[in-house]
Amino acid sequence: MQVWGFAEVGYKEVKSAALLRQLLSNNGFAIEEGVAGIPTAFVATYGSGKPVIGILAEYDALPGLAQQAVPERSPIAGQGAGHGCGHHLFGTASVAAGIEISKLMREKKISGTVKVYGCPAEEGGSGK
Repeated sequence: MQVWGFAEVGYKEVKSAALLRQLLSNNGFAIEEGVAGIPTAFVATYGSGKPVIGILAEYDALPGLAQQAVPERSPIAGQGAGHGCGHHLFGTASVAAGIEISKLMREKKISGTVKVYGCPAEEGGSGK
């Protein structure tokens, strides 16, 4: 719900990207920030060797879609953007998946690498 509340448009997902990076870092991932010269892009890496598991995390919002978290139209006054495509869920679930895979690897002593790719501006911004 924090990413939902931030509702940051493409290339301006400063709070969303920081939150996701912090969660990954707190769970043992090494974080590379500002990937490809994009301040809100990141790659979080856990482990080493093969196989390499890549997970894409999106977190950008769309302009003009500010909406209360209810099933009927209920715009949020004064908020210019919102999550119309579920990126607040997709990015969070992708980060959670990466963390859970890393925990399994640690517990079962499984070798390999998990990479979570923080993807800004996916919606219309070519952030991928």
